[in-house]
This record gives sequence, C-alpha cells and structure tokens, in this order.
Amino acid sequence: MNKEFGRIITNLRKNKGLSQKDAAKELGISQALLSHYEKGIRECGLNFLVRTADFYDVSVDYLLGRTPNPSGGKTEANDIPEIDEVSDVNKIKSNTYCMLNRKLIVNSAAIIYSLLAEINNKKLSKHITEYLSVAEYRMFRYIYSLKENNNLDVFGIESNSIDEYCISSMALSTARINDIKQNIDGPELSADVLSDKFSESYTSLHHLIKNAEKTLEQNFKL
Repeated sequence: MNKEFGRIITNLRKNKGLSQKDAAKELGISQALLSHYEKGIRECGLNFLVRTADFYDVSVDYLLGRTPNPSGGKTEANDIPEIDEVSDVNKIKSNTYCMLNRKLIVNSAAIIYSLLAEINNKKLSKHITEYLSVAEYRMFRYIYSLKENNNLDVFGIESNSIDEYCISSMALSTARINDIKQNIDGPELSADVLSDKFSESYTSLHHLIKNAEKTLEQNFKL
C-alpha cells in the first residue's frame, strides 16, 4: 500500500472530528486494526479501501496519494493557479525583500520551463523538475522544522537524514542531466536573444544570475 495512505486516512479522520475508536466503528473494523493502517504497519484490502473512500466521500486515487483532488482526477496545468491568483499567499503581508526575491524565482522558473517546452525532451524536463522540486521541498521542510512541535502530518517521510537524502537526490538529478545533455540540441541563446524572447521576465533572470554568481564568488572566493 502507498505510504501516503496512512497519513491521508489519519488526516481525514481528524478533519472529520472523529476519534480512532469512532472511525473504526463506522468503518466496521477494530480500533487496533485502524491504528495499524494509519501507522502503515499493515496493508488494507480493496474492500476497506473502497469503504473508506465512500465514508469520507473521496476518491480511491486521493486515498492512495495519486491526486491532491479529493474528488479524484488528474491535476491539469489549468487547475493550478498562477501565483498572482493565490489569495492565501498574497493576503499574507510580505516584506519588500521577500516579495522581490519571490518574483525573481518565479519569473526565472517561467523562463526555464518555457525553454524546456521548446526543447521538448521529457527526460530533461523530468530531471530538472525533480531537482527543483527537491530543492524547494528541502527549504520548505527546513522552515517547517524551525518550530520543534509542528505536526509533521504534511510530510510522508519521517527521517532524521532527510537533508542528506535531498542533497543526494539533487546530485543524482544533476548527474542524469549531464548524462543526457550531449544528445540534446538546445536553442541558441544569448543576452540579446533572451531579452527579445522574454521581454518582461528576462530582467528577473538577469538579477537572479547576478545574485547567484555573487553568492558563489563570496562563498568560494571565485
């Protein structure tokens, strides 16, 4: 059974305000067995999976962590709002430094993915996405852990070595990118080409490059 299953059914139960005993009764199993399912000690059968989906009014795919949508269905690009549309982010007052750097990161990422779409190599897109996703995951998890008593129910992996795993994963993604890049014919690029092609967002990429190189120079005396 998917590792997400235990975390998801635990969250669903808590969100519904049910004790483990009451939920077990509604689902027709013992509290001990439900506890094992929630902790990932035992795997449930198909009948329980379907019964749980019906009870919490969610899809089986959601229970298995295959989609973030409780009603099921694959998440499409149009389902994900642009950053300017995300009210629960924008309603939080940000200082100027954070707002500026958020724009640099978001706009630069948009250029990267525009170029990836043009290159149209699935493996390259996959490895770069894995690298960037793990990098953001690592930093978010770091912020999340600043308060020691924060509930880790957001995460599916509990490990004291998670930081080392993230670093290793990013190194592996880099190695895989290097393995395939010699077989990819990329677009011809220069400052002028980028400026013409991405007139509105190239300024962000330019500043991100300068900031990153300044950091590298300071850290490694380049």
